[in-house]
Amino acid sequence: MAHRFIDVNQGQKLHLWRTETMDSGFPSLISSICSCGSAKLHSDETVSFPSWIAAASSTGYCRLFDMRNGNIIASWQAHDGYVTKLAAVADHLLVSSSLDKTLRVWDLRRNWTSEPLLFRGYNDGVSGFSVWGQDVISICRNKIGVSSLASSADEDGQYSVTPQHLYMADKESKNMSALSAISILPFSRLFLVGTEDGYLKICC
Repeated sequence: MAHRFIDVNQGQKLHLWRTETMDSGFPSLISSICSCGSAKLHSDETVSFPSWIAAASSTGYCRLFDMRNGNIIASWQAHDGYVTKLAAVADHLLVSSSLDKTLRVWDLRRNWTSEPLLFRGYNDGVSGFSVWGQDVISICRNKIGVSSLASSADEDGQYSVTPQHLYMADKESKNMSALSAISILPFSRLFLVGTEDGYLKICC
């Protein structure tokens, strides 16, 4: 596995990080990558930059890298299948989705062997998600699931998701196409989705 840093203004490769595989030599690819946020300007005019980068592989592993030197901070088996997306919703929270039919929320302040918030209820692999405030909108075939980062577990200690159909913006036509990507349109609570039949659709 390798991570390349590229200066998009100059079109030049800045440096390359290589990591050894952790999964018995099986070939894997980097399936998703994210950082803990963008540069922040403080009141004293100092700037703080993202401190870590997270990368996920097709075999279910996640690795956390120190942004300053490329050293591996942690590596763990996050899922039992292909990781479809990673997103940092706070400096200490990492959300991941996978084809193993789960969505997981990792608190990076805890021990790496501790259990994440595990959302179940999907009938198929979770192919992606989008974050809006405390809500995570995930996609599973032609349905979406709404999860809250502030939700409490049920009586059995489980976090459940009930996938539901999306409707077109006219609120009458149901979307039946398999979803491949989703984004939330700001200030509208409408969803912009990409479908496997090649369309972009605005749904609610």
